[in-house]
Amino acid sequence: MKTVFSIFKFVFLDNLRSFWALAYMLFYAASTYGLIYFTGSFTRSMVSLMNIVILITPLVSTMMTSMYYFNKTDFVFLLLAQPVKRAHVFLGMFFGLSVTLALSVTTGILLGMVFTGPTAEEFTVLSILVAAGGLLSFIFSAIALFISVAAKDKLKGIGLAIFVWLFMAVIYDGLMLMYFIVFSEYPIEQHAIVLSVFNPIDLSRIFVMLQLDVSALMGYSGAVFSKFFGNIWGVLISLSSLLLWIVLPVTGLIWKANRKDY
Repeated sequence: MKTVFSIFKFVFLDNLRSFWALAYMLFYAASTYGLIYFTGSFTRSMVSLMNIVILITPLVSTMMTSMYYFNKTDFVFLLLAQPVKRAHVFLGMFFGLSVTLALSVTTGILLGMVFTGPTAEEFTVLSILVAAGGLLSFIFSAIALFISVAAKDKLKGIGLAIFVWLFMAVIYDGLMLMYFIVFSEYPIEQHAIVLSVFNPIDLSRIFVMLQLDVSALMGYSGAVFSKFFGNIWGVLISLSSLLLWIVLPVTGLIWKANRKDY
């Protein structure tokens, strides 16, 4: 584990010194402060900020992870030539990238929140949003790194990683809407719960919107979501699903790295 920490420290500090980490943090700080200050309604500002977090965070995490891996291939080859386990190399890189991304999101939102002087209730909602942004950073960093390692070239790796983000952010919801329209005459509300578990972006959106008590904005299945995800079992299942979205890509990453011919 010493090797994992050493690689994590190098990748983390390398990214922390870069301009994009600071710009990413300032973007969220300015967005949080601006929306809360100028909107005049905490609920409306949080819905807008939630839409930014669940779309921008996965996209940035996907792009930055993929680009960092392909730009550091010489560094990866050098590490792989040393007497260290491949799993330790890629675990260290994953944690270094994901922690930097999550730290930029959480610090930016918290920094923007401090200047608005939130109440205790508003702080709780913002904390849920911060947690969602952090988890999405880890999830899409894991997915992007797995795809990058599995890909044969840079163009295919980055393109496929962005397509996965596009599918989960836009196409998946469209397919769900088509499914609900086609089978609207049948009792399919429960199906919406199952389908949402397979999309971390949808799960994050549901969590935040339930905290804002605006489940009606979730459309057709808002009441079903509110009933299921609002109780303790729904929360546990949802959190477990989000954590599983981290564990599975990381497991696939280690499996692919150990079998790839470098």
